[in-house]
This record gives sequence, structure tokens and C-alpha cells, in this order.
Amino acid sequence: MAESRPVLIKCEDIYVAIDLDILRDESEVINSMLEDLCHRSDDTSDDDNAPCETRSTKLTKGEVDILELFGFDKEAVKLVFGDLAGFEGIVNICDDFDIYFKMLEICAHFDIHGPIHEIKQKFKTYPTLSCVDSFIEAFKMAEKIDAFFPNLGETKDILFKRCVAYARSNFLSWEVILEFIRKNETNNEFTWKLFQELNKQEAIIRRKVEDIENVEKEGPSYIIGNLEWKILCKRRGGSNDYLGLFVQVDNPSCDNYGDDWSCLADVELNLVDQVTGYKWHHSFLHRFCQNDRSVGKTTFKEWSQVTSGYNYVKDGTLLVEAEIKIKSTNGLKTSFGNTFSTIGWFDKSPESKSNGKDPATEEDDICKEGEVEENDDSNESDQESEANSDGSSSCAEKEEQSEADKTYVLLHCKDIPIVLEKSLLVRQSGFFKKKFEEESNSEKQVLKKEDFSLTQSFHLSNYDSTATKALFDLMQGFPQVLNSIQKFETFNDMIDICKTYEIDRFEDITNRIRVIDFPFEEVVEAYKVSKLLETIDGFDSQADELKEKCVAIAGSNLASWQYLVSFIVNNKGDNIDPAIEILKLLGNEDKCMIRHVVPDIENIDDEEQFIKSNALWNIDVLKTTLKSKDYLTVSLMCTAEDPDPDEWSCKVKNVEAKLLKNDGTCLTEHVEEHTFHHEYDDKLELFSMLKSEVLDKKNGFIDEQGKKIQIEVKFERDKAKKVGYL
Repeated sequence: MAESRPVLIKCEDIYVAIDLDILRDESEVINSMLEDLCHRSDDTSDDDNAPCETRSTKLTKGEVDILELFGFDKEAVKLVFGDLAGFEGIVNICDDFDIYFKMLEICAHFDIHGPIHEIKQKFKTYPTLSCVDSFIEAFKMAEKIDAFFPNLGETKDILFKRCVAYARSNFLSWEVILEFIRKNETNNEFTWKLFQELNKQEAIIRRKVEDIENVEKEGPSYIIGNLEWKILCKRRGGSNDYLGLFVQVDNPSCDNYGDDWSCLADVELNLVDQVTGYKWHHSFLHRFCQNDRSVGKTTFKEWSQVTSGYNYVKDGTLLVEAEIKIKSTNGLKTSFGNTFSTIGWFDKSPESKSNGKDPATEEDDICKEGEVEENDDSNESDQESEANSDGSSSCAEKEEQSEADKTYVLLHCKDIPIVLEKSLLVRQSGFFKKKFEEESNSEKQVLKKEDFSLTQSFHLSNYDSTATKALFDLMQGFPQVLNSIQKFETFNDMIDICKTYEIDRFEDITNRIRVIDFPFEEVVEAYKVSKLLETIDGFDSQADELKEKCVAIAGSNLASWQYLVSFIVNNKGDNIDPAIEILKLLGNEDKCMIRHVVPDIENIDDEEQFIKSNALWNIDVLKTTLKSKDYLTVSLMCTAEDPDPDEWSCKVKNVEAKLLKNDGTCLTEHVEEHTFHHEYDDKLELFSMLKSEVLDKKNGFIDEQGKKIQIEVKFERDKAKKVGYL
């Protein structure tokens, strides 16, 4: 019988001895390398530093081949080839997701299949997804496998399902979601898939009751269909002893918009035999609402049958599950409904330098003014008269020319034709000016009617027809369509047209954008416009202002895990990247600004809450009476959803509070630093003043109707403890 021949696998200072026949059987790639070994000389010229390359060298001393690997992780090499060499359980000693991925790289590169089964089994149980960090590592691994190893789809699915299960029971906090978004560097489309799973209308949730004697202890909650579900266990006790099983659903945001919500769902409750997998079940069709949030059966199973005769109880534990299929929902909102006017953005209509006029017509206006001046003042010098005479002559020539045969251009935008004077396009568009200078390269359509001729037509089919009409109306001096636009998708097209066709109307567009009180549903499109404005010279400040508004409106509407899930799921495709970028800004901001408007100083309601730097902030305005005098006290508050609030704190510094006046000035107070603790009533008082001083219109704090005041607070977040983790 022929003696087996060993091969040494070398990677840096790691050596693994493995039988040659095992290598040949396991990998055709390595087998080809070993065959090639017989035909290669010792003085090989391979590049030792080439990544993911191999070099083989045959030693003259002894009957041993060395296969040296470059560009791979040495720990991963030791585990992969150690497993092939027969060291059972060596793969299980790894506790690092990154090493697992590098092992998969080696397996894929050399077409090795042996260790993959062990890796799959390991992914089912380890590492334990016990915190946001371990969850993110598992999530990144699933995305990498999906991107680089499409043939390992089953392995990716195992990890992804574990990630979904973790998120389903741990993302019941907007802070945890933002912490995940902030730390996660994986593909945004893959992130969207995760939240899409959470938002699906059906799922199976399981609960393991660890102590059968304490069966009524409340279990975890789970996200399904953007509602919060849990399985409740009850024991009736007494002579007629039964186990009761129920499903309860909560809509945590219902208090913000009343109790008018409902959810119709099929529910199947199961008691699981932990040995055979047999399930004792009852099914229900139920419409859940605020006043009827649970369904189940008090006499689900006799207690004696639960504890004996079957394997429902194993090692003192009980396994129950609920299969939920949502048929319809009603009244589930996706935000708090705040707009810029409610959170204090008092932008007034800015003065436009162009006011919708064609800049090239200003010379005509000057000429007309010259004519008026000449007629009104007969005592001017001869030199001034001559100048005015020349000006009148120039204007007359233009008037005469305008009465001559005019040339027009036909622009097609979807189903709307737009006719513009050719000379206007030449004056205001660098693109069309060049285009008409090369008329020989363009097809012409000529239609003559007396003094009217149409030459050349252009198709702008990629743009919104409203955007096209608004822009070209503006070029002719008619800003009415522009001033009626509310959709940022339209503004995006207008700016893109201006960039493409070199039309300098950016200021008119940004002036209109500044005064729009747009809803939260437009925030992603608005953010895309801010990114587009960043690419235009001289409009950085307008881009920053719009971006700041987008983050502010998002922060005032998303302080709910339900709203965050909806926000991510509803922004798929081209919108997912800007949506995730907005959320990262909410979690990453160290320098924060909050604006708040008190709509009626005589009737102060609850204040809006804002997400900033992954904490929840609000400006508290309180009316107090001291020695028969009424005061208004303004304070900054910070809270968190941390499950152990005694361990939570947040430090701020360089706090600047302003009570804004109508003329742009303000009353300003400064606080050097303050640390918020877990107490809900922990406030940082910013300023206090007599209510009569605020109401006095002479001081300029109150608006013209005598109701609204506006407050602005800027601060830096210095340190925080245990924010954003479960």
C-alpha cells in the first residue's frame, strides 16, 4: 500500500500539515496547483506580495511539498485547512464574525466545501446577538455573503433571519434604531430589506417560558406590521386548572392621535411539543383596536395535560408560539404631522434681485427711464441731452427690430408644448446659445405665418412638465407657476434643467424654496434638492439651510420606532440613501439647534419633541405666578427611552438660548454646561421674564396677532451614558 504524502500549507508563520490525497479530493483548484508543482522550477518568479495569490515550492530535502498562500488571513487558513486535516471542532473555537468571512473567502477561492457545513451550523447559534454591536456584525456578514458568495444563499438566509428575529424584539425603541443606523456601514438597500421584513404583515413569534411555575410573567414584545405584539400566558388555577394563551397588540403611538385605529388579523396560537414538534393549537379571526387589544382562550389546555403526558414542558420550560397574518389596518399614521411653521421656521418671502425678469431686458428698462428723464427735465446740459437722444435711438431700433420677423423655438415636454422666442433662449441659456451657433448640426422645422416663424424643436421628455413650464414662464417674466409649486421633485427638475441648459435662475428657485411650509412627507425629496444645490457654485449656504430644515423636520416627526420603520420602508429605491443619511445626521449631531414656536401664548399646550444627537429634546415654556406677577419660564429638557433610566445621563455645553424678535434681533442667554439625569423633571432653565414684557408689541417678541413667540436654542452635546442600547 502506497504511503500517504503530506503537504505543508504555509501562511506567514502558520503551518498546517495535511494529506495530499485529501487536498486532491477536496479541491480541484489545489489539485491543479499540485500538478503544476511537478513542472515548475525552484527559482519561481512569483510576486510574494500579490494579494489572494498562491506560490508552490518543492523542497529537495525530504518528500514534502509546501503550498504557500499570500493575501489570506493566517487564522482563517489555520481553521480551514485544520478542519480538512481532521481536527474535529476546530471551526467552533472561532468567536469572530470577520474570521468566519475570511474562511469563506478561502473556501470560495479554492472551491473547498468541507468546512462550510460547520460554518453554517455555527451561524445558527453563535455569536449570540445580545447587543447592537453584535447584531451589526451579523448583519454586515449576511450582506457580505449576499454580495460576494451568491452560491451561499442558505448561509446568508440563516444569518439574515437571525438578524430579523433580533430586530423584531429589540427595535421597539427609536434610539436603538438610530444607533443601528449610525453604526451600520452596510449597503442601504440591504438595510431596507431588514426593515421591510419588520413591516411585513405576517410572521411567527415564539416565546420560551423559562420557569413553568412563573408562567404569567410578562414576555417580550415583537414588531409585526408596524404594531407591537406579545404572547400572554395565564393560569386559571383551582380545581378546574387550565393554561390560557392570548395574543395582545399595542399601538404605542395611539396617544398622539387618539384611539381611532384597528387591525384585522388571523391568529393561530400554538403550544409546542419540544421533542416531536407537535402543536396543540386554536385559531382566531379578530379585529384589534384600542379598546379590544387581545384575543385568545382562557381554557387553552388543561394544566395536567400541559405538565404530563406530552413533552410540552422540557427542563422546566414551556414553548409557545403565535402565527399572525394581518389582513388590514386602519388609522396607523407615519409621523407626528409637524411642519416648519409648527416647529418655528419663520422664513419670510426674500427679495429676489431678478423678480422674475429677464436680465437681458434691463437695458430696455434703462432706455425707457432715459426717455422719461429727457421729457421731464428740459434744462439738462447738451451732453446729457445727447446721451438721452442716443439712448432713445437705441431703444427705437430695438422696438423696430422686435416688430420685424420673429423666430421661435418649440420645446416638447411630455404632453405640453412650450413656445419661446429664440432670442430669449440665446440671452438666458448658455446651452442654447451654443446650439444655435451650430445650427447646421440641428434639424429645422420652419413654419411661417406673416411675421411669425417656428424653427427647431427640442424634446425635454425626461423632466416634469410643471417644472419645465414654471422655468420657461419665469424666463419670460411670469413667476406665477413657480410661486405655486409645493413639490420638491418639481424643484429638483427645475434645478437640473438650469444646470443642463446653463440657465441662471437658481436664485429665484431657492427663494421660493425658502418660504415653503412643506410636510414631513416631502423631507427626502427636499434633502435631495439640498444635495443638488451643493453642486452649484455660490449656493452652499442655501444647501446647508435646506439640509438643516430637513433634519429638523425629521427630528420632530420620528420620535417613535413605528414612524422610523415606516420612514425607512416607504423610501425605497433612489430614496433610501438620502433617507438613511438624514437618520445618520439625527444620530451623529454633536452641535444641535432647536427652534420652537409657541402658537398661542395664552394657551400653552404640550411642546413638540425633537430627536437630536440620538436623544429626545424639547423646549418647555411654563407660566408661573410670583408675588401677583405672571412670568414665562423657558427651559431645555432631555429624555431617553433607556430601559434602565437610573444609568442614563447626557451632558451639554455652550448652550445659547434666544427669544427671537420680529426685526431679527433677540434676547440671548448663555449656559456654560449642564448634565441631564434620569429624572423626568430635570430641566435646564434658560430664561425667565415678565409675561407683560413678552406681550408688549413694542418689545417685538410677539407676532402681529399677539399670539406667537419663537424660541431658538443651540448647544453642543458633550457626553452621554447608555443612550441607544437595549
